Amino acid sequence: MKAESEWAKYKVGVPSNNPNWSNDDCRPFDTVSHVCHVKDAYRIFEDGKIRSSLVWDESRLKNSRTCVAWVSPNTWAPGSIFGNITFEFDWRRLVDEKNLFWVEGVDYYSPPAYRILVTDKEKPLGKLQAYEPRRRTGPVYYDPGKDTWYRNGRFNGEFLVDSDLSLEDCARVAFVDHHETICKRKPCVYLGQKGNVAGAQLLAMLIGNRMCNGRSLFLVRRKRPKVFHEDTENALSYLVRRILRHPNHRGLITAKNPVAQYLATALFARAGVGGERGLARLCGIFVDKHELRTALVRRVTRHFGLKSCPQLQDLP
Repeated sequence: MKAESEWAKYKVGVPSNNPNWSNDDCRPFDTVSHVCHVKDAYRIFEDGKIRSSLVWDESRLKNSRTCVAWVSPNTWAPGSIFGNITFEFDWRRLVDEKNLFWVEGVDYYSPPAYRILVTDKEKPLGKLQAYEPRRRTGPVYYDPGKDTWYRNGRFNGEFLVDSDLSLEDCARVAFVDHHETICKRKPCVYLGQKGNVAGAQLLAMLIGNRMCNGRSLFLVRRKRPKVFHEDTENALSYLVRRILRHPNHRGLITAKNPVAQYLATALFARAGVGGERGLARLCGIFVDKHELRTALVRRVTRHFGLKSCPQLQDLP
């Protein structure tokens, strides 16, 4: 089957004339995301990039030795099937001066999916056909007059970028709920996990291990003074309110004690790997809830370079 015939099945519809409404088959989009589980996300921060890898499933690229990083414009109303942590990228920057090639349609997915290769090569490996987004003949369409990209939202879009994706090019990191029953990784212990819970674990790991790569991805871009974006704030609130809690017996350490910041770092690191009973005992080393909270907030603000963090200090 010719590629044009393949992608015609996923053809994008007509853009809506109503500025407050988008047709399901013709949705504007400007960001794409790489979604993964917490431990994979932490490794991405360690590496400073999303590493490309070989295509492992029954794809036309399977035997081509082409390494790709996967991103998608999809949103997940019933929960993501790939994990809780989403690395968002600006689509225009990602495809600037790049070429698009049709890879395949995957009809046995539900809903069906389409795959498009993003590359700076003129002719990638294999017999892939160039995909021209300015022609409204497939699932992705670029309208140069409106400078707007559209996609057919009735299908799963999968973009395969044939390079690593640097954290420096990432727009932000956010957290999504995991699907209740489905995951691409089997077995998966995170089915149904809420985004703020997974985000709390990731942030605890990053702060507790003093991982500085990508700290700005948890902040509102270009805002001064620096503040957390909503997903980060919700995850940190869950972490401090539900996990790093004082057991209400009087300890010895105040937030001004020279060891307080080292202890706070250890608490975040411990929260990242679990064990709430041991955490409660460690939290109880502080004099009271206020001193514990103050030490934790100071550690958070220092890690992210903030002047203050009243939304955490004032939690009930």
